[in-house]
Amino acid sequence: MLKHLFCKFFNHELVVKENVTQIVKEYNCIRCHKEFTTSDTGKTIPLTDRRKEINRTLRHLYKKRLKFKKSYS
Repeated sequence: MLKHLFCKFFNHELVVKENVTQIVKEYNCIRCHKEFTTSDTGKTIPLTDRRKEINRTLRHLYKKRLKFKKSYS
């Protein structure tokens, strides 16, 4: 409870949990353990189930694209 109040008043202390692409990342607050992600506009937003699915698809397409680029290099 106290951790949530601390984050509410002083903002979250985020660490990168996973890189989805070079730009899109998933974050974790080390105090309250809430999850966040980077939106399409570059803002940090809460990581919802819908955003998790979007990031999963984006990660898959990004890896596929990198693999395709490597094969033609």
